[in-house]
Amino acid sequence: MRTGIHITHEAVQKIGGIGSVIAGLLTSDSYKHFFDRSILYGPLFNTDGPATSRLGKDGVVLYSGIDNYDTEKYTYIFSPIEKKYNISIVYGRRMIVNESNPGLYTNTETILVHINNIKTEAVDKFKFLLWENFLIQSDRYGDWDYEQYVRIAVPYTEILASMISKDDLVFHFSHEYMGMASVLKVIADRNKGGRKTCRTVFYAHEVSTARSIVENIPGRDISFYGIMRHRELGGRSIEDVFGDRSDYYRNELVKRTEHLDHIFAVSDITARELKFLNPRIDDKKIHVVYNGIFLKKISFEAKKAARETLKTYCKTLLNYSPDLIFTHVTRLVSSKGLWRDIMLLGELDELMAARSQTGFYVLLSTLIGNGRPASEASRMEREYGWPVLHKEGWPDLVGMESEVYEDIARFNAKSKAIKAVFINQFGFNRHSCGMRIPENAQWIDLRIGSDAEFGMSVYEPFGIAQIETIQFGGLAVLSDACGCSDLIRSKFGSGSDCYHVIDFTDGQASASINELMDLDGDTVSETEQEKIKNEAPVILEKLESSLSDIVLEDRLNRARHKSFEIDWDHIVSKNILKVLNKS
Repeated sequence: MRTGIHITHEAVQKIGGIGSVIAGLLTSDSYKHFFDRSILYGPLFNTDGPATSRLGKDGVVLYSGIDNYDTEKYTYIFSPIEKKYNISIVYGRRMIVNESNPGLYTNTETILVHINNIKTEAVDKFKFLLWENFLIQSDRYGDWDYEQYVRIAVPYTEILASMISKDDLVFHFSHEYMGMASVLKVIADRNKGGRKTCRTVFYAHEVSTARSIVENIPGRDISFYGIMRHRELGGRSIEDVFGDRSDYYRNELVKRTEHLDHIFAVSDITARELKFLNPRIDDKKIHVVYNGIFLKKISFEAKKAARETLKTYCKTLLNYSPDLIFTHVTRLVSSKGLWRDIMLLGELDELMAARSQTGFYVLLSTLIGNGRPASEASRMEREYGWPVLHKEGWPDLVGMESEVYEDIARFNAKSKAIKAVFINQFGFNRHSCGMRIPENAQWIDLRIGSDAEFGMSVYEPFGIAQIETIQFGGLAVLSDACGCSDLIRSKFGSGSDCYHVIDFTDGQASASINELMDLDGDTVSETEQEKIKNEAPVILEKLESSLSDIVLEDRLNRARHKSFEIDWDHIVSKNILKVLNKS
């Protein structure tokens, strides 16, 4: 029997991209045919609420030590481990559903561990093991984020041993740094004569050190990737170039991936970042597996209906029906490069005004993960015309939402052909976003009805969201920092009207590493503006096909025909299982 165990902070609640990856993996037919059993493992973050709520709305709790709750006599399995370490275990099943096709789902075992009161001596003993075997100095890191993932590793192998046959082939997947302590425990046990029928896999959804540098240096991606690709780098590591990062626990954990059996990088660019981080990693261990998308087959009539929904929304809000619709559905973090959206909109505005064309840009992004209360959205809409107009402070603009709105407001004040709307809310329907949303509108309309989805990130290991619109005949506008660009180029070919990549690092080849290190914010902004100005006419030329039903339908049909190659099932079959089958 083959068992896949996924160690993640998104074992219950989907927070970001890792949750989408896990849903794509576990609901794909290829994955389900390979693995007989799957388990999600992570910390119990919240002890509020009844026992039956521990695994979320799609979960069924079978055992909860923290609540003395047991449905099928699991106490004899978990209670000895709980007593040994003074922890509490929650065990049950969760239904994970394919995001585009609810008919595809899987029921997955889930284990959460409450480790807040774990015995100190057990943790100290394990931290010594990390030092003795892997030279990780845990006493340098006082961050609870580090501590909790070290603590869930302490009982990890014992919990699994109580549930899995000794003859099973077990694959331990560390999704990002969060599972590294647990898989290092597996390796240490194996090296001391423990279970041999196991494989360890680091799933590199990003490289934390690379992200932290790109997001915090003035030169952003232009500096970092210019240096990483520089002909004179000569095997130097990130720390050789950017300085010691050993005080950053994520840096140290990810560097230890050299000890694992396999490393799955979600893109070519992520694979290069890993080698840049730690040149000692064996090239043979790194496998580019890519992420996939959830395929949803639609008719051309459905495409037109979704576009009409967005046009109607624009008409209701701004009193015109646009020719072209631009969207950006994203998490609100600096790495998404939203200022580049405004730069591109400004260039397109000039071009479209000269051609008597109009456009509508919708940014759907919020710092409030679960969204604002629907009643507050309705009140803001009623009182001052949200989301066209915004006000500072809760329940409206919080944190960097204010900066985003300022940029959009300045753009709207000057623009002639395009107007922009910032929906700082979760969802796209009347319940969540007010009565001016067309009746029966839903989030997927932003994907299906969009003519162009922007995604010019400065750091984007893959970028599932950016390319989801491709299968619906839309144009994905990407930066060369998006890892998905290599996959899209290989599947759709150069010059395709399904995507457009802006290479912001192009033109830096003659610069030295020191010159790239010293790039300032003004120089970078000028470079970005010049690049976007040059690319805008080409982007508009590709988009103008959306103005013709005949051309748009043809583009939809061609995109739909090719998109199966970036579907999760195809990606798992051709990339991931190719590696696991050889283990």
